[in-house]
Amino acid sequence: MKVNKIDKIVLLLICISLSVGLITIYQRVNIEKQYNTAEIVLDYEEMLKFSESSGQSLGWWFENFKDYGANSVAIQEETINLLIKKGKSLRADIVSEMIKNYNWENNYSEEVVSEIKNNNIDLYDAIITTKDKNLYEYIVNGLDERYSEQFYKTYSSKDEYYIVLNGNIEDIYYGNSEKVITLEGKGVYENRNIVDSRLFNIGIGYDEEKINQAKNSGLDVVLRPINYPSDNKKLADVFISSNEKFGLVPRLYIVHGKEILGYPENEDKLLNYINEYNIVPVLIESATQREHLEQDGLNKLVEKSNYNSLRAFTMWDYIRGRYKYYNYEGAEEIENTMFRAITERNIRVIYFKPFFIEEGSSKYLTNADEYKDTFDSLTRRLEKHDIKLGQTKSINEFHIGAKRISILSFGIVLAAVFLFIKMFNIKNKHFNLLYLFAVPGAIVPMVMRNIAEKGYALVAAVVFSGIAIYYFMTNIKDVFDSSKSYSNIQLMIKSSIILTISVIISLVGAVFVDSMLSDVRYMLEMDIFRGVKLSQIVPFGVFLVIYLVYFLNKNNENAFKSSINIAKTLLNKDIKIYYAIIAGLIGIVGYVYISRTGHETNLQPSNIEMIFRNFMENVLLARPRTKEFLIAFPAIFAAVFSANKKSDFFTGIFMLTAAIGTSSVINTFSHIRTPIYLSVARTFIGLGFGIIIGCIAILLMNYIYLLHKKIQERLN
Repeated sequence: MKVNKIDKIVLLLICISLSVGLITIYQRVNIEKQYNTAEIVLDYEEMLKFSESSGQSLGWWFENFKDYGANSVAIQEETINLLIKKGKSLRADIVSEMIKNYNWENNYSEEVVSEIKNNNIDLYDAIITTKDKNLYEYIVNGLDERYSEQFYKTYSSKDEYYIVLNGNIEDIYYGNSEKVITLEGKGVYENRNIVDSRLFNIGIGYDEEKINQAKNSGLDVVLRPINYPSDNKKLADVFISSNEKFGLVPRLYIVHGKEILGYPENEDKLLNYINEYNIVPVLIESATQREHLEQDGLNKLVEKSNYNSLRAFTMWDYIRGRYKYYNYEGAEEIENTMFRAITERNIRVIYFKPFFIEEGSSKYLTNADEYKDTFDSLTRRLEKHDIKLGQTKSINEFHIGAKRISILSFGIVLAAVFLFIKMFNIKNKHFNLLYLFAVPGAIVPMVMRNIAEKGYALVAAVVFSGIAIYYFMTNIKDVFDSSKSYSNIQLMIKSSIILTISVIISLVGAVFVDSMLSDVRYMLEMDIFRGVKLSQIVPFGVFLVIYLVYFLNKNNENAFKSSINIAKTLLNKDIKIYYAIIAGLIGIVGYVYISRTGHETNLQPSNIEMIFRNFMENVLLARPRTKEFLIAFPAIFAAVFSANKKSDFFTGIFMLTAAIGTSSVINTFSHIRTPIYLSVARTFIGLGFGIIIGCIAILLMNYIYLLHKKIQERLN
């Protein structure tokens, strides 16, 4: 890569800007080092069902899981539905459904029937009926403590007690719709089946026996209060008093349901309580392993608590069923899932639920040794990353100022202009005036901070990937144009140098991307870098331009004019069948390459690939990216070899494949939730393997080349 005096000045300024990025990365790494404890929180209700199917008591399991590494038990408020599931003597009816039954009046007192018929009890209300006076008083006391007087009414007749909860249409839960059709199959109407009411799932009190059972086992208790949007003024006060009543020191606030306590309009009490006692609001990761579950009011709560938060991974049913998965003998794949969540995705709470014996089953795995082995292995593996199981703490708040972003933006714009000039091989000195755009570019973050940090991060990802592509392509072009015939050893050394410097250039881009987005919002995935796929696609356009200008421009004419003329020639050229086949294969590979980025598509790794990934994950500090060390990095070696043998076609194909690697390296660092050290380790391990495989590729290609040469000689 040839540079002139202006280029040297520009590169120096980029390095100065880069130094600010490196300082930012250093600060972030220090924060990540302190964030080194993961907490296992057991779900009480799941553990209860699990213990009932195991033949062992819940207390026995609590004590065992504490020995395995669990620290806490999450206990939600009691609800009408929970009481019914526990076998309490209760009947719960939604009025609109109840009155459809024949002789429904016989099930209620004359007073209640009269109230319904006079519309004093309406269709969306719920009626709770019991003959157990103690249970009735428990429910009424809980309602009186939590809700206003207008929310419920009580009635009694002889030995039967009624509680009417004042509901509305938003409280109704519907199941699948049922379509009514005629004999000819024509639709008549669609009926939505009512299956439940939110009124049966509101908080009515905590079970002291549950709390004491957890405490007696030596586990912390995390209360999970339930919000009811229509009547929530007193709920935060009850949450506070409940912690005091049971002698609990609250550390984590795990939202139960669709919104935080007090939402809407009455969240301030919860916020004050959280700030006063340094309680950590927990963001629960979504099933796609991207961002977190949408729970109304939670983001604002985290922001107003100065980002005193952390991320949690809840064990979805499909994960719990991965017992003896991928040919493992036990629960290794479930362990792998928890391990990856903690080490790769900044998860610091595992909301634990017991395993199932197989995918799609609801039968629990009750072998205590399996759980012990799983947690023992998880603990050992986490130690390599300086992470331990125990009482977790929130991440430290970290933000970078607009001035720092401006300096970073200045360097990114300079790099973009540098790539533009080099990409089109522009030799006119007047184009150097384009570098002046770096000055207004640095001002943008001062006026449009949010747009600037994401926009410039995307530009950095594309530009430095492009510069790395430009670097390795021009160096391979030098090999192609050289009359020197290199030995295999020389090709290996030269390829290793080209690859290493290309990776370093990509890492510079990664520093810019990571430092632009090194904000606690991104580390908690409350905000994400959405340019990942685009930053992997655009560099191929850069590759195409460089290939046209430097490889197909035989006359060294004006780059713009050359690109147009060459493009016309290619479009008018007769296409051989094997060209079309190769183009089709490249298209398929490209589709797989883009689709496999992230977790939002159905195109996922095969079982064999996952077994291979898991093996590397177990033996290495970080698993390198397969597309880097198996495909893109060795492709540079193959391209250098092909260039040495003066093969236009294979040099171009292998360089195109190598272009995957530059953007992939930056992509590794674009997942801001992943700790920096892990991304660095992943990249350099991949680089090492890539060099080894690349050297083998040169030997293999040389053997094929010599074999092909001999066959050609015999045929001639």
